[in-house]
Amino acid sequence: MTRLIFALSGNPQRTIADTVLRGQMRRMAGSGILVAVGYIDPGNWATDIAGGSGFGYGLLSIVLLSAILAMGFQVLAARVAVATGRDLAQLTAAELSRPFARLAWLAGEAAILATALAELIGGAIALRLLFGLPLMAGVAITGVGTFLVFYLTRGQTERHERVIAVLLAIVALSFVFLLLEARPSWLAMGTGITQTGRALSHTEGFMIALGILGATLMPHNLYLHSGTLAERARQLPPHARPLAYTVARNDTIVSLGIAMLINAAIMIVAAASMSGSGPAIASLDGAHAAIGQSLGAAAAIVFAVALYAAGQSSTITGVMAGRMLSAGFNPGRGLSDPGRAAVTRVVAAVAAMLLLGLSSGQDPDQWLVLSQVVLSLALPFALVPLVLLACRRSVMGERVLHPAWATAAVAATAGIIVLDLYLVADALI
Repeated sequence: MTRLIFALSGNPQRTIADTVLRGQMRRMAGSGILVAVGYIDPGNWATDIAGGSGFGYGLLSIVLLSAILAMGFQVLAARVAVATGRDLAQLTAAELSRPFARLAWLAGEAAILATALAELIGGAIALRLLFGLPLMAGVAITGVGTFLVFYLTRGQTERHERVIAVLLAIVALSFVFLLLEARPSWLAMGTGITQTGRALSHTEGFMIALGILGATLMPHNLYLHSGTLAERARQLPPHARPLAYTVARNDTIVSLGIAMLINAAIMIVAAASMSGSGPAIASLDGAHAAIGQSLGAAAAIVFAVALYAAGQSSTITGVMAGRMLSAGFNPGRGLSDPGRAAVTRVVAAVAAMLLLGLSSGQDPDQWLVLSQVVLSLALPFALVPLVLLACRRSVMGERVLHPAWATAAVAATAGIIVLDLYLVADALI
């Protein structure tokens, strides 16, 4: 309609301006797919599988609740980025106290390293399941795969988005196949969703639910999302920003909706193929074996392929988030994506090999749990600044958060932090 109006006006300048604006609006979509993969990393797989195998469909509502919370905070990150043209790291460094900003930066770096550790180990587990490779070799190959992606994409965000979309599609199609093979009872699923309280009444079920909630948000995803959108919003004229925010918001909801469906599918497949009764399967190896026994060898192969695709896609976004984090907190000192990939992968690979060596390669899933603990500790240092900044009129202007939404954001932040601290305390005791 807008194109027709401008064409009929006979004003070529308006037509050109409209074409440019439409191009800018198209660029506001796509960043959501980058953050969506953070919600299907190997750490999420572990908690979803444990919930489904131990409690059937009883914790499926927790997966859905977690996704809604994630959507809310990622949309908030998009709102801040589009309204200000600056990302969360830049705003935290500029608007909040220097000591807190320094802590936020260190916490963010720790979260990115923890995520890289989880993805490398998750990828190594997938390669062992597929080809019988030793975990050490799998860590090295997974790291090399990340470098290859960055070489092929030449550091262009749009190319990264296409690669991520392909990897996410592999995961999604894999679980469509697994769902068809598992043939879950939709009636049992509907009944199970109404029995969340029964699952939570068990200590194990409650802790798994906390694990799912604890993995609701990853700090680096907030930095990545705000960073990619801020880069695209800086050149927008003020009158175009409301529309840009609408596009970014819808992109976020759709992308995280896909991630929610994949997480739900992971739990549904676990519930349908692993009996849905305790004890919960707490390892990816155990899940792979159970799927192979109940659904067949082909399903087990598809499971391992999807696991590798999920881990590899998360490593790519982790590198991009790290570059934005360091550039925001330390202007002029940020590394390029290939440089960041080199530093992060080497440090994480060394850490992964040391941890696997200390445990003689036994129970690698324990290091996935460790990564979730680190992420939980780092989360408040990203959530608190995000909510504070969104509520400041001096920062947001007319896009400042409405009091009712601000109250909801503060309450949700406090709740997530309390649950995360409880989970961390239980893991460390």
